[in-house]
Amino acid sequence: MRKRLTRQTTIDGAIAYADEHGIDALSISALARHLGVAAPSLYVHLPGGLRDLRIALSVKGHRDLADRCRRAATGRSGADALRALAHAQRAYAREHPALYAATTFAVDGYDDDEVRTAADEAAAVTTDILAVGALTGAARVHAARGIRSAVQGFCALEAAGLFALRVSVDDSFAWLVDALVTKTMEATALSTGATAVWESGPQPT
Repeated sequence: MRKRLTRQTTIDGAIAYADEHGIDALSISALARHLGVAAPSLYVHLPGGLRDLRIALSVKGHRDLADRCRRAATGRSGADALRALAHAQRAYAREHPALYAATTFAVDGYDDDEVRTAADEAAAVTTDILAVGALTGAARVHAARGIRSAVQGFCALEAAGLFALRVSVDDSFAWLVDALVTKTMEATALSTGATAVWESGPQPT
C-alpha cells in the first residue's frame, strides 16, 4: 500500500531524489515519477510547483546547516570555534549534497522572506563567533563572508569532483581552514584579546 502523500513526504522524496541524481535534475515531473504519483497531485502540497519546492529545500538546508555549525562551535572560542565551524560545514555538504546545494537558491531567483531569514540564521553563526573578538561593523561582515565564501567554494568544487586524487583533499581543506583562521586571528585579535567561550544561538552584537 502506497504511503499517503503529504507535504513532508513530498519534500523528503525530493531530497532523496536530488541526493541521488543531483539538484539540477529535480523537477515536478521527475519527483512525481520518483514518488509514483501523478504530477498534478504534487501541487496540492506545493501550489507554487518547483519554486515552492526549491524554497522549502533551501530553508531546510540553511536551518540544518546553521544547527550543525552552531552545535560544532558550542563550547569553543576563537580559532578553535572557526575550525570546528568550517569542518562542520564541509561534513554537512558531504552528507546532504542536495540540501547543501539548495542553500545557493537564495541568490538564484528563489529568494523570499523565509529563505532570507534562514540564510541569515546560517550566516549568523560565523558572525557570532567573530563578535567575541575586536572586529566590529563592516569588517566583521567582510571576515564572515570571506570564510563562508572560501569554504563554500571548496565544498562546491569537491562535490563536482574537480580535485585530482594525487593529493589528499582532506589535507587541502585543512590547509585552507588554517589559512582562513590565521588571517582572521590577525585581523580580530581573537587569539590574544578575547577569552569568552561561544555558547549557542545568536549572540547580541
